[in-house]
Amino acid sequence: MDQSIKQCLYCNKKMQGRTDKKFCSNHCRSSYHNAIYGNRTNYMRRINALLLRNRKILSDLFLLQRKGSYIPLSELYIKGFTPQHFTHQAKHTSKTLYTYCYEFGYYYVGKDAVKIIQEASIES
Repeated sequence: MDQSIKQCLYCNKKMQGRTDKKFCSNHCRSSYHNAIYGNRTNYMRRINALLLRNRKILSDLFLLQRKGSYIPLSELYIKGFTPQHFTHQAKHTSKTLYTYCYEFGYYYVGKDAVKIIQEASIES
């Protein structure tokens, strides 16, 4: 069996063993992949955190709003809502554009208020 000496891809330490071995330890393997894929994963993690924060704000305000009441945009902004982060948009029968963060959506009422809705069923 060929026992050629190879170098670890992360720390460049010499190692022996299987011919397809790339790393000298689990720590090096994990560190190597974190270095390569970390930025992409961190970006997605940050975006998901923003989406989940928006969803929580909409959910909390949806539970507090009374039938037919509107939520001032200033209240959303005070709670940390970022309107540029949403999961999807849809036009319903009234031709009104609804913006969603997961199952909670909103539409603008005038320039300074929104009405929050919750989708009853989520499409698969």
